[in-house]
Amino acid sequence: MKKLILKSEKDTKKFAIELSKKLKGGEIIALEGDLGVGKTTLTQYLAKNFGIKEKVTSPTFVLMKIYEIKNLKFKIKNLIHVDCYRLDDPQELFYLGIEEYLNNKESIVIIEWADKIKKYIKAFKNVIWLKIEIKNNLRYLKVLK
Repeated sequence: MKKLILKSEKDTKKFAIELSKKLKGGEIIALEGDLGVGKTTLTQYLAKNFGIKEKVTSPTFVLMKIYEIKNLKFKIKNLIHVDCYRLDDPQELFYLGIEEYLNNKESIVIIEWADKIKKYIKAFKNVIWLKIEIKNNLRYLKVLK
């Protein structure tokens, strides 16, 4: 397990840049953490690194947003942003068509509140679990897998 201290938003941006360089397509980034820890901010920086110019906001009420990646240096074509905060049943994600993007080499799936569907996500091999916590006014990011 790797543990980082994110002292500022610049540290979050730096981590996002490093992470985006390692992504090949087909990964699921599972984000865990309380309200306000920076899950959406991390997602915004990842999106920016992939050349997404749209404003990336948390899909709390629609559950899933799809962003097209037009940057030709990446083989990845879609960033799928999922928010499970309001999710009552993981089956709701299937109604939205998430299975089309899971383990798809042309997509990266980022799931906020992934702990709500942990049992389901564990079935996939390409999952990067990130847990963000705030302690003593510092953000701690743990790479669990």
